[in-house]
Amino acid sequence: MLPRESVAPSRSLGFQGFRHYRVSAVFAGLAALAPSRAFAAEETHPYAECTHEASDADLTAAKAAFQAGNVSFNEADYPRAILYWEDAFRRDCTAHPLLLNLARAYELNGQKRQAVVSLETFLEREPNSPERAQIQRRIEVLKKQLDSEQAPPPPAAPPPPGPTQTAPAKPAEQRQGPVNLSEHPKSPQVLPLVVAGVGAAVFVVGGLIYLDNANKVKEFEKTCGEEHNMCPRGYDYGPANKAAGRETAGGITSLVGLPILAGGLIWYFVASSPSKSTTAVVTPTVAPGFYGVALNSRF
Repeated sequence: MLPRESVAPSRSLGFQGFRHYRVSAVFAGLAALAPSRAFAAEETHPYAECTHEASDADLTAAKAAFQAGNVSFNEADYPRAILYWEDAFRRDCTAHPLLLNLARAYELNGQKRQAVVSLETFLEREPNSPERAQIQRRIEVLKKQLDSEQAPPPPAAPPPPGPTQTAPAKPAEQRQGPVNLSEHPKSPQVLPLVVAGVGAAVFVVGGLIYLDNANKVKEFEKTCGEEHNMCPRGYDYGPANKAAGRETAGGITSLVGLPILAGGLIWYFVASSPSKSTTAVVTPTVAPGFYGVALNSRF
């Protein structure tokens, strides 16, 4: 609150037409939207009649208090801003716009009753204010808010007359609880099918290799006989030997794929069984001279 720069200093704390006040209270028109805090048994105080003229010392102190209140208000420290502005108004009671500052600070501090007192006091001391209509609307809004906060809650509607009916308890089977996965049927397993597919692929590839090279061995035997003693002079035995080796490898590969295929299918059907009392583990087994599956069951 600084003196008007365009007017010579006077005994009244003009506060530069309260332009600094306008900065502090720029949100005054949003009073209805400001958050409020409920205080039990809020106390209010009236403002004494302005019957004295401020001294130079009072004006200087009022200016300092006003500036300090501005700082506190901008920091949202509303209780401290109220203390400073109340002190400034007490020292220069002719600075009526300070009441608008105080009303805004009281409202933001949850003291709506004192905010109404500050606004009504301003209208009493500035009856010709151009903002009179706006301030009256603020007062009406604040009073409606106070009435709604104090209104008791509507009484609960009494129950309709008649015999008391108790809702039947839900059957035990309808109560939901944690899901036990062991009580639900198992979904088909994918891994056993993959194992069976690999076994089928090995069996088929091995069989194709075996059949192709078996035909080549038969052609060699037609040329050289089963004892290989009828081969023409200078006959090249290399392709025949390779065909015989591939025939053997293809047969072994096919025999390895067959138990894998069978084991995967058995694994799939056992894992998909809904039985809870039997656990079976199927493991493909391959050893020198043996190809098959191992089935371990537990009851």
